[in-house]
Amino acid sequence: MKQKKRSLEQIGFFLLYTFSITWLSWLVIIIGNTYFNALWYGEPLFWIPYSIGSWGAVISSYIIYRQFKENFREASFRKFVFGKTIDKKVWQIFGLFTIWRLLMIWIAFGINKPISILSIIINLPLLILLGGLEELGWRGILQPQLEKAINYLPSILMVGTIWSLWHLPLWFIKGSPQSSFPFGLYLFSGVVLTSSFTTLYKYTNNLFLCVLSHAWFNGCIGLALYIGNNGALQLNLDWKAILVFSVELIVSVILGIAYSRKKSSYVNQHFQN
Repeated sequence: MKQKKRSLEQIGFFLLYTFSITWLSWLVIIIGNTYFNALWYGEPLFWIPYSIGSWGAVISSYIIYRQFKENFREASFRKFVFGKTIDKKVWQIFGLFTIWRLLMIWIAFGINKPISILSIIINLPLLILLGGLEELGWRGILQPQLEKAINYLPSILMVGTIWSLWHLPLWFIKGSPQSSFPFGLYLFSGVVLTSSFTTLYKYTNNLFLCVLSHAWFNGCIGLALYIGNNGALQLNLDWKAILVFSVELIVSVILGIAYSRKKSSYVNQHFQN
């Protein structure tokens, strides 16, 4: 009961910090667009409040680490992110996720040129800074703490929903890619990706690989946005896109449940012995 209460405290503070930082920063952009004809998407000044907002989960994860340091085994925040050992098996799992992303955009959006992969690699540092690092909060703090309070599947639905709602102000920023397609579909993709990244984290036990996987996904979807629509900044979410996302959801949920049951069985045997 004490551990559950501690987890709920971390969740509450994390959400308070994350939403406050992000929504206030992105509100500045919305006000600039609406009342001052400024801070339009892509302009140099736009990136200042946008970047601060996108770092909401990152900043909050560090605050939570410091605030609840006695609950973390790692000696430093750097070890919290980079400290896990990456063996051959872990790299293989990460490699399968990486290859799947390329297959996904090929099947769903027809992106199959080798030069596309090079463009993702070149832009990877930026994709990490403005997207991938979110995983420090979602997979590093929120998901594991929520799983201590509720079961695995409900936690996936909750984190996916929270993550999607966290992005909601982007629908009010003119020109943003998110504003070009229905929030309901975005919510569905948020649940799918939450399941995938959570499963990756369970099987690799490495937070930084989740950061890389998130950044890689953003790069792949970026290709679908620009190349797939001649720079029109919108996704054609037809039946093929829905199909591959559905397959990913089913497979990741099955793998996640299998891991959770295996871990639960191991814990029970350990205590019995």
